[in-house]
Amino acid sequence: MMGRVTINQSSMMSTTSLSNIFIDEYLADANDAQVKVYLYLLRMMCSGMATSVSDLADKFNYTEKDVQRALTYWETQGLISLELDGSGQLVGIHMQDIFPKKTSKITPLHTVHTTENEVQPKYSVVKKQPEKKVSHKDNPQMLFVAEQYFGRTLNPSEIKTIYYIQDDLEFSEDLLDYLLQHCASKGKTDFDYVRKVAMAWHDKGITSPQQASLENSATRTAYQIMKELGMQNAPTPAELQYFDRWQDEYGFPLTIITEACRRTVLQTQVKRIQYCDGILKSWFKAGVKTLNDVKNLDSTFGKETSRKTVSVKADSVKTNNRFHQFKQNDYDLTSLENQLLDN
Repeated sequence: MMGRVTINQSSMMSTTSLSNIFIDEYLADANDAQVKVYLYLLRMMCSGMATSVSDLADKFNYTEKDVQRALTYWETQGLISLELDGSGQLVGIHMQDIFPKKTSKITPLHTVHTTENEVQPKYSVVKKQPEKKVSHKDNPQMLFVAEQYFGRTLNPSEIKTIYYIQDDLEFSEDLLDYLLQHCASKGKTDFDYVRKVAMAWHDKGITSPQQASLENSATRTAYQIMKELGMQNAPTPAELQYFDRWQDEYGFPLTIITEACRRTVLQTQVKRIQYCDGILKSWFKAGVKTLNDVKNLDSTFGKETSRKTVSVKADSVKTNNRFHQFKQNDYDLTSLENQLLDN
């Protein structure tokens, strides 16, 4: 865990004020975590107080990864620079003057080599970082590919997002290409969405198009099951556990699950996932593998139900006929009448 670090002032700020350039050119592209972290850094800098990654995480109920990612994002935007010690631990954060994006320059993450007459900037990083295996400078073709997918010329902020995904999240060319194609095919042209998908894949350890394809397939399946159950909301983690059980533990294909969903919708309006789980659990115990197995099970169940119905009716008839089953007397009523008259 990183220790407490002091935020050093490299710009002429004496109060907690926010530049109009930040509002006009940086605010819209940043997510909530990035904005909160930056504003809090300004506040701590102006008060001369120290903070840490863990403090920032506790302050906003984020993970330390979220905070570190936000710090990296602002460094790539040129608004801060991070100072590391010899072991690579964060020991300082330098707040930079904000310039319009078209003239801003991103502070390099490695130590700048200087001559005797040159003064190294105060905010440069102390520890030299290893160079990326792939640099966006060596891959201008990716920008052209992205513009083809999205059907327009990318603005500077969108280009920086691609650089961030490639260099900081370390996406390979194939994975970055798949990401851009995936987002464009869904009609998601907002690069904030592209960045969020990339970060989610990075957190899940996805490093290849094949892994990303499997992740997308699982997501599509979950939404399709929700749709079949007549539910429009995104699946919750608890609901996803049911879906995983049906596919992984029970081994049911989507066709079987869809049939169970259809029957569920016709039977109940509440607790549909639990009801559907009951159907699939019974099919699993019965050894169902295909829709034909379901039909055979229905046929067997129908015959059994019919047999029980006939049996119940027979018992009912038997009970109703008991009054008529006692031994009948064979009296001669005419003879009895004559005997009574003779007497």
